[in-house]
Amino acid sequence: MLGRLSMRLGIFAAALLLALPGCASTAPRPAAPVHRIVAVGDLHGDFAAWRAIAQAAGLVDGKGRWTGGATVFVQTGDVVDRGPDGLKIIEDLMRLQREAARAHGRVVTLVGNHEAMNMTGDLRYVSAADFAAYADANSEQVRQQTYEANKAQLEAIYRQKDPAMTSEAVKAAWLAATPPGALEHQVAWRPDGPIGRWVVSNPAVALIDGNLFLHGGISPAYAHVPLDEINRQVAAALAAQAAAP
Repeated sequence: MLGRLSMRLGIFAAALLLALPGCASTAPRPAAPVHRIVAVGDLHGDFAAWRAIAQAAGLVDGKGRWTGGATVFVQTGDVVDRGPDGLKIIEDLMRLQREAARAHGRVVTLVGNHEAMNMTGDLRYVSAADFAAYADANSEQVRQQTYEANKAQLEAIYRQKDPAMTSEAVKAAWLAATPPGALEHQVAWRPDGPIGRWVVSNPAVALIDGNLFLHGGISPAYAHVPLDEINRQVAAALAAQAAAP
């Protein structure tokens, strides 16, 4: 008999389907786990907490280098938003995926709803500090040039809400809504951008030693859909953003 066990401790979150001991079942029991598995979720841009957890779990040393050996580490989604350091955590996870593989371990990073939101342009939870992490020495020039190149269209959009807005007011409003790093963030999170490609390549669900990991839960409509097909559909939906205007 299968049941759902949800475990949350601090920012730890993992969704698992486990065989319940002592219950009659005609289904074969899953084999004993062959890996040490560590699961963490909902880091939300808190780099200090992420590093503290990773060190406490023996995944990394004081310099952030992989020390987990053959451990399977599962990040169950929502690395970004709310906090200031989503990009730093992403870069850590990308590097650790390579380092863990060399040590016969594995880092599995699942797609959470906040990764999907960033890829689809829903940026309501992206902090100014998080945008700033994407900025470089050319960011201000890029902002100014982008505004001038789209000035007529932007003025038309803003004046639909307030016909009395002057050109100066429109520009000020757009610059306030587009802080340094915001345009670079948009490029990075496109499906063909460095982070977008990484997110599209990550699974939404993963089955490891009989345990099913995903962000949150799974709709009954997908309960009988093969995992590979679920992951294919999620990847296709995110990749389709490349064709969006």
